[in-house]
Amino acid sequence: MGLSFPGEARGLVEEVARELEARIGPNAYFSDNNYVSQLARPSLDTLLQDIYRNRSRLIVVFLGEDYQRKDWCGVEFRAIREIIMARDDRRVMFVRVDDGAVDGVFRTDGYVDARRFTAAQIAQFIAERLALIP
Repeated sequence: MGLSFPGEARGLVEEVARELEARIGPNAYFSDNNYVSQLARPSLDTLLQDIYRNRSRLIVVFLGEDYQRKDWCGVEFRAIREIIMARDDRRVMFVRVDDGAVDGVFRTDGYVDARRFTAAQIAQFIAERLALIP
């Protein structure tokens, strides 16, 4: 499972990740701080795209204004859009941190509103969704 987020959402994402570890284990998800040594390499963009596109059963995207303008989020979102285009969208879960627009995400797309739920609740939603994916 992969977590895609802008640095501005790191506080929330780290809270959710701590809660996730209690539910699914420490090595069951990808977040950059868990793999610092492995990410310090050339061609990181292609590695990240491979992680999100091919190695993650579920990708949780923390959407908002900052996500749209971040280069690394853009790299990750290219792979995520490819998953959506392949109609494998059950592997993508949106968590909205604010009302900022993100290209390729529409008003008809469902999401968990991080302003309404605690980190523990968001982690539980993610664990539930992950359990539905073979």
